[in-house]
Amino acid sequence: MTAVTPRKAPAPPDSAWLLGCALSLVVTVTGATFGTFMDIRLVFQAQLYCLGDLSAGEAFAEMAWAASRVLVMPVVSLLSGAVSPVVALPARLPWVAGRAWVAIPLALLQAGVAATGPVALILHDIAVEGTPEGCVLPWWPAWLPS
Repeated sequence: MTAVTPRKAPAPPDSAWLLGCALSLVVTVTGATFGTFMDIRLVFQAQLYCLGDLSAGEAFAEMAWAASRVLVMPVVSLLSGAVSPVVALPARLPWVAGRAWVAIPLALLQAGVAATGPVALILHDIAVEGTPEGCVLPWWPAWLPS
């Protein structure tokens, strides 16, 4: 009788998995903090360009809007960061495991997915809040709504 030894499947590279999770975490925290202030600053600058000085009522309304973004941007960033590990799951499959040429690009793509939520919210806010009707910013790309 011959003994059959079970064959071990190649182990997924934990370093690439950790790299993806670490990059995703850094992007999520950066989007929640720096992204919030970048969003508010860009919208205020766009409104200053389009409208000039704001009246007291408009300035108060914009401060209320900015306060809402301090609450909304971290939520969007956390949701985007929570979805991003799903991108790296194919690197954990047995027939792909152990191949760094798949795991490393997926880890980088994972960080990109974590950044899409905050970037999309910033572009949306500039298009909706920052540019009133009829005003097109001089650097505004033609493919974005004005």
